[in-house]
Amino acid sequence: MPAHKHPSRPAEEMEYQHRHEPANQGYTSEYLETEIDGERVGLTLWDSQGFERNIVDIQLRGVTGFLESKFEETLSEEMKVVRSPGVRDTHIHCTFLLLDPVRLDENIAAAKRAAQGTPKASDSPVIGVLDENLDIQVLRTVLGKTTVVPVISKADTITTAHMSYLRKAVWDSLKKANIDPLEILTLEDQEEEYTSSESADEEEEDTPDNAGDGQKEPGSPSTKSQGSGTQAPPQILPFSILSPDPHSLEAGDEPVGRRFPWGFADPYDAEHCDFVRLKESVFSDWRTELREASRVVWYERWRTSRLNWKTPVPSAGPSKKMYAGRLGPLDQGPRVR
Repeated sequence: MPAHKHPSRPAEEMEYQHRHEPANQGYTSEYLETEIDGERVGLTLWDSQGFERNIVDIQLRGVTGFLESKFEETLSEEMKVVRSPGVRDTHIHCTFLLLDPVRLDENIAAAKRAAQGTPKASDSPVIGVLDENLDIQVLRTVLGKTTVVPVISKADTITTAHMSYLRKAVWDSLKKANIDPLEILTLEDQEEEYTSSESADEEEEDTPDNAGDGQKEPGSPSTKSQGSGTQAPPQILPFSILSPDPHSLEAGDEPVGRRFPWGFADPYDAEHCDFVRLKESVFSDWRTELREASRVVWYERWRTSRLNWKTPVPSAGPSKKMYAGRLGPLDQGPRVR
């Protein structure tokens, strides 16, 4: 790597700062600097503990506090009289919600028992294949503060047909719960489509109806009907991934992946999982939109709520203070000029 592209901050320094911030307790971080699409980027990856159904409410309070602490850092910097140059963007732009195939299968079994009228006491309510008290609750809580990308993990433990079934089931469950994790990324496209449709309507109104060769037959579809037709969004979620074998990584004599007696599971092979597609989508295709959504949407909503909450409520009764013209309010003491 050329000298001018070397990391400007040692990774050890960044990780030390992250570990010793109170809001980051319970999270581990990895910092790296790399070049993406010709732009030098400093990237921090955070890892948290998995959610447990019995204590998910407590865990979500910690997650919410962690996400809002990054907004608090930005607000504190904005409130300074003299702002520091080159302030880092510490917002959490994207979060991966890992879904275990084993637990998804358990949710499917619980849904079948509920449909048959033989539920277990330990069964939770399920929407499709997602646990309403765990998966759906996490999505609805976190989505207001960052973009969440559902990911099915352990792709090397199930068959291709099984993965296809789970992916479609998770997608249908999200639609059934009225949750679109990537809705924030399509708002701008929707606005552009709405603007273009309005322009098309205006042009159509200004164009006179002429008989002859230019007149369309009643049965032929018009340009307006083709452009304004609502199409179902393509199924791109959830992604599937597989983790490399830590034992082979420590040995250093095996490529990244998992080797079995019957073959090798390669995370970089699109036939095995969606890791490459996930990486390109988040860090290349969606990167600008994710950063803008974090700053313009998630942070601004939190900032408005935060400032309104901090603003003192005015008293309903008349003030007891005395006013001395331009001198302002006086509580006690003689009037001084």
